Amino acid sequence: MDRYLNRKIDRLLTDWKSTPNWKPLLIKGARQIGKTETIRHFALANYDNFHEINFVLRDEFKQIVEEGGSVQSILRRISLIEPQ
Repeated sequence: MDRYLNRKIDRLLTDWKSTPNWKPLLIKGARQIGKTETIRHFALANYDNFHEINFVLRDEFKQIVEEGGSVQSILRRISLIEPQ
């Protein structure tokens, strides 16, 4: 059985979710500190569905990040690649 190590960010994510009119969230940090595990744990505990996109490993998404743009344009380009 996998065991999850609670982190300080867990409380921050819960606070973020409960904030009215929350904005998109960007999680940055050093390698191998549990960012992905934390987000997966949070998503599974708080949402019925979630979709993970790895912008580093998937070439078709790398271009979106490199081009930048508004949140709306980034989301539109993501939905063109993976319409779900």
